[in-house]
Amino acid sequence: MSSSGMGGSSSGGNFPLDNLTYDLITLLYEKSKGLEAYDKYMRDAQSNQQVSQLLQQLRQQDEQAIQQLQQLLGQQLSGQGGMSGSSMGGGMSGSSMGGGMGGSSMGGGMGGGTSTTNS
Repeated sequence: MSSSGMGGSSSGGNFPLDNLTYDLITLLYEKSKGLEAYDKYMRDAQSNQQVSQLLQQLRQQDEQAIQQLQQLLGQQLSGQGGMSGSSMGGGMSGSSMGGGMGGSSMGGGMGGGTSTTNS
């Protein structure tokens, strides 16, 4: 997969992020917001063990998806593009999504906790 990493946008315009990078950031953000929703749903389901277990399982799957998205985004930002299976590369340092990720309910899914804002 050959990707320029930054700059190339298939929709015309001169945007600082290509569509794939933007999509990965958006998915990472939305999945992270979903973790907060799971926390609320699990509190509501405390009296129903079957529902509570299902919600916990779904939350864990989303945490794994977030970790994979972080790796892919790191590779995309560092120009690797393809699936190398190694670490997050030079583009990500913990969570580069900044404070917009929603606070303390991220659990182990968000990584190192270093917060640098990309504006």
